[in-house]
Amino acid sequence: MEWVIDFCRDYGYWGMWLISFLSGTIFPFTSDVLLLFFLGMGLNPVALVIVSTIGNTMGGMTCFFMGRMAKGSWLSKYFRLSPEKAEKASVYIRKYGYWAAFFSFLAIVGEAIVILLGNMRVSWWKVLLVMTLGKLLRYAVLALSCEGVKMVI
Repeated sequence: MEWVIDFCRDYGYWGMWLISFLSGTIFPFTSDVLLLFFLGMGLNPVALVIVSTIGNTMGGMTCFFMGRMAKGSWLSKYFRLSPEKAEKASVYIRKYGYWAAFFSFLAIVGEAIVILLGNMRVSWWKVLLVMTLGKLLRYAVLALSCEGVKMVI
């Protein structure tokens, strides 16, 4: 765990971008805790929200384009997406279209939604806009709630 603290201290905003990018992909990282850690270190909240949003959105778009390139059978094999989950997400995506990308910030389900959006050939720029909005709001609420806790203490 100490290496994470050293990494954060050494790389600051770049470290936040990298962890946010990886957590936006299929890798099991979480950027939320790191954002709180960086806020505690005194880094600029607005800059952290922007860097986190950009990194996490880029990771999400990586999943989107992986889904676009994937064949149906690859989804279950390489992305560990069971046929039941894929069907449930497909129904959701057919119902809400690219607006489903707003919820791409959700753990595990978010990546599945984005991969399926890509696989279903949904417009990439609409997905990008809606996904960015969802991720921006998530990080902003997290940063604001942390800053609010600091003001109370």
